[in-house]
Amino acid sequence: MFGTLRLVLAVMVALSHAGLSVQGYHLGVPAVVVFFLLSGYVVAGMLAHPPPLWHFYAERALRLLPPYYGALALGVVCWWAGVSSDFLQAGHQPLLWAAALSIVPLNYATLWPVLDTFTPVPPAWSLGLELQFYGLAPWLLARQGRIHAAILITVAVGGAAQLGLLPSDAWGYRLLAGNLYIFLSGAMLWRMHHSPGEARAHIVALWLVVLGVGLGAGWLGRWGQPFVLEVTVGYVLGVPIIAALGALPRRAWDDRCADLAYPVFLLHFAVLWTLGALGHPPAATSWRWLAAYLGVTLTAAAALHWLTQRPVVAWRRRLRQVAARAPSQPESPP
Repeated sequence: MFGTLRLVLAVMVALSHAGLSVQGYHLGVPAVVVFFLLSGYVVAGMLAHPPPLWHFYAERALRLLPPYYGALALGVVCWWAGVSSDFLQAGHQPLLWAAALSIVPLNYATLWPVLDTFTPVPPAWSLGLELQFYGLAPWLLARQGRIHAAILITVAVGGAAQLGLLPSDAWGYRLLAGNLYIFLSGAMLWRMHHSPGEARAHIVALWLVVLGVGLGAGWLGRWGQPFVLEVTVGYVLGVPIIAALGALPRRAWDDRCADLAYPVFLLHFAVLWTLGALGHPPAATSWRWLAAYLGVTLTAAAALHWLTQRPVVAWRRRLRQVAARAPSQPESPP
């Protein structure tokens, strides 16, 4: 029952990049944090009865890549048409094309800003982070001890960033070393729904730690630093929201919302660029402009869904059914 939530989150990201904020705080960052929680939740379910690894990675590739490359093509068209954007200024560099095509290194733009000088799908840095999580997930989720160790390490790194010991944008938000605990919290939420007990106590304890660190950062006057408050809000609100929605039955209308969410997330920059080129630059204070922007984005998202997501639904379903039928396997040795 997460489709509507996903669409709301994608719209929050789209609005934030159009200039809409809340008292100067970024709308999109809490949304992305909740996306990370959802990613952990979904992956934990897929790996509960571990399928062959190629099934897991094939399903994830079919989920992420066709819409991404469709959106990438639109971004490249905008670049070719001469759209002016900081994200499209270095299209002459082959290595930046390679980064955009491979996705994985894009979140390292926080350390190497040159990566952001040619990113036809600017939100794709979070997909790079998600792919890194997929690489670790089958190993991490196979043992409870690994989950606990990874949470302890990464919540310490993320907490240090929140409190000012490390750069907060990089180590508190964009790099797996500081936010893997968010993905793993989503995994613990899945386990809480399907095998309550220790998982509930663990997620409550972690939630309290994150809340405490966020309040401590506020006491130190750090809420105005890049994304300190936004990450805390996304986590503190996202955990109970997912816990509540995960207990609800699936609905067809909710699935239709899910169909649009990922394309909205990917396409909204191309829509912004196109509207700007046509003489309608972002106007976050104009509700008429915002309504038109969202209308165009949702229409483009529906087209991207029909062209890139719908054709692979049957393949993804077959891969998931194989995973669901897979017998439980013993945990691998530490």
